[in-house]
Amino acid sequence: MVDCEGLVYIYKSRQLEVVALQGLDLHVESGEMVAIAGRSGSGKTTLMNILAGVDVPTAGKAVVAGHDLTRMSETERDRYRHEAVGYLLQRSQANLLPQLTALENVQLATLTGPAARDDRARHLLVRLGLGGHLHARPAALAGGEKIRLALAVALANGPSVLLADEPTAELDTATAHAVLTDLASLLEDLDTTAVFVTHDPELERFAGRVIQIRDGKTSTETRWIGSREAMVADELVIMDRAGRIQLPRAFVEKLALKERVRLRLEDDHIAILPPDSADGQHD
Repeated sequence: MVDCEGLVYIYKSRQLEVVALQGLDLHVESGEMVAIAGRSGSGKTTLMNILAGVDVPTAGKAVVAGHDLTRMSETERDRYRHEAVGYLLQRSQANLLPQLTALENVQLATLTGPAARDDRARHLLVRLGLGGHLHARPAALAGGEKIRLALAVALANGPSVLLADEPTAELDTATAHAVLTDLASLLEDLDTTAVFVTHDPELERFAGRVIQIRDGKTSTETRWIGSREAMVADELVIMDRAGRIQLPRAFVEKLALKERVRLRLEDDHIAILPPDSADGQHD
């Protein structure tokens, strides 16, 4: 559903060129729920803007739901944003029109005929726990309810992929858990793929995979094993097509690795050693 290889994005800031993404790879299967994590400035929001059709990549491959994001006309890009993806912006209020009711907000974003539009809007709002607030305006809703409404708006057009930038950032843990429980159930029923940017460990545990971005590239991937009540994290380092990996920062700092390292091929693994390691003196 999402296939990015060697993705590069460069922009200008005060006459300087900034490389926000530098060869990023990302692959998401249909129906997956994937969380993107990383420090501020790592390239997370830039990636989301590219997947949403807001920004055009400088180089590399980016295909979402069969749409090549590097070869679109403006008309095709506009149609893609309205039909293929739903995008929940970092500030949920940006998805909502304050003068409209909850029902009207979702109806406005729905692309079907009048009768089907009303049915779909009501269905989404009920599934997201807003059945009793159909005629309430956003200002009358609590924080978690506004997020639920913004999610309903993002899903109104029946997108193949739901994109969300920090969807639980404004919520406390209990509220975030309740929202994510209802959303995960709805996405499964809709068979909708979801890609989230997050700093929230609670959201990470709802995702099938958590992919860390560091310095504009995907670096590690965590899969959760076991039930939601007793999950164990299995972390992998991502290797690109050229065989390059990013070692976890904590490992690099612990061994004081820099510039060069020594590799040793064993029968079933590769050892990475400091260049002056005694284990490598026989080479």
